[in-house]
Amino acid sequence: MKRNISALKKALQFGISGAVGGFAGNLITEPFMQGLTGSESFSESVLSTGRWFGLVGGGIATAIVFGYYYYIKGKPQIKQALKNGGLFGLIAGAISGAIAEGIYSGIGDGNNELLRVICWGIAGSLLGLGLAQRIPNLGALRGTGGGGVGGVLGGCLFILFAYNLSGTAGRLAGCAAIGFWIGIMLVVAETLFNKAWLVISYDTGANRTLTLGSEPITFGSDENLSIICIPNVSPLAMRFQLEAGQIVCENVDSGAVSYLRSGDQKRIGNCTITVGNSDLPAATSAQVQPAVRAEKSAADSFTNGQFFLKLGSRVIPLSAGTQLFTSDIPTLTAAASNGLVAIVTSRSRNELSLGLTNLCDRAWWATDIQGDIKMVEPESTLTLALGTKIEFGELDGEIV
Repeated sequence: MKRNISALKKALQFGISGAVGGFAGNLITEPFMQGLTGSESFSESVLSTGRWFGLVGGGIATAIVFGYYYYIKGKPQIKQALKNGGLFGLIAGAISGAIAEGIYSGIGDGNNELLRVICWGIAGSLLGLGLAQRIPNLGALRGTGGGGVGGVLGGCLFILFAYNLSGTAGRLAGCAAIGFWIGIMLVVAETLFNKAWLVISYDTGANRTLTLGSEPITFGSDENLSIICIPNVSPLAMRFQLEAGQIVCENVDSGAVSYLRSGDQKRIGNCTITVGNSDLPAATSAQVQPAVRAEKSAADSFTNGQFFLKLGSRVIPLSAGTQLFTSDIPTLTAAASNGLVAIVTSRSRNELSLGLTNLCDRAWWATDIQGDIKMVEPESTLTLALGTKIEFGELDGEIV
């Protein structure tokens, strides 16, 4: 529910931003439009339309990027929006406008409104493709598809306004409609077809939704290092990313890496981050599977170089990626809803350098072979070494 409400607000914000950008872009070009007579040659028509929609596209792109920055940061970022939206929007708009006009004038008779709508869709799709390079994890397909549908819907309104309003008023209203629907449909496409996302819930009650993908979503107090700025935390505190279909969360401070499922939550500063994944439903106790166990002697570990966790009469092999659940260590309670209490991570390219990351809600106590005692706090990692004894609450384990 939070995701849907947040996505709706995001769509409206992008739509309004796009409408303002389309209106402003056409307002700048309007003096040039007054000199057109309608008797221009094919090349002149293509060039004039490219110039016109270049400025309109630049306005739409700048405004949508501005809306994106305002959405994620909660304050205006005009300079950044102009830098990341203006030039590419101008170029993308000019190219898409020229291509659309070339198709319309080249194969149309000047009265084919269906073809005109299709051309608006082409222009919108190319502009959406360009915006996909500026909005993290939007993706080329979602950007192209959302921009194309938005261009078609906006183009229909453009034609409607052109027939019912004067030339200037019709173009202003029409370009605002195109920008509005491109902004709306980019968010709709992103929401409908993304595989993973984050819902960021602030203590103030505000919510924001961001798509997860190959580009990391970063959290911290430094605006130059973090996409989402959180006061009173490290400059770069936490990083989320989608890797090979898995949602990976890295605590930059501790170096701990955890793999999350739908419904898992992380707390940082003044907000709670909830993970969503359309391909992987939230884990239940029935879905949680114990780690694979092997009945091997402790002596074997010296010959094959592999670590094992001995828990009473049970021996669990430990290798990079091994996951331990509450069914493996029943004295622990998982911090997330998937029941995962620990995971083995590789601390270097050397396969023997492994660590056991604490993913439960309490600290462990580890005693190494020299008798030194160390507390392993949640989300921190213990380097595995033979002979290390670990207190998992009321249950003791040993690395063998």
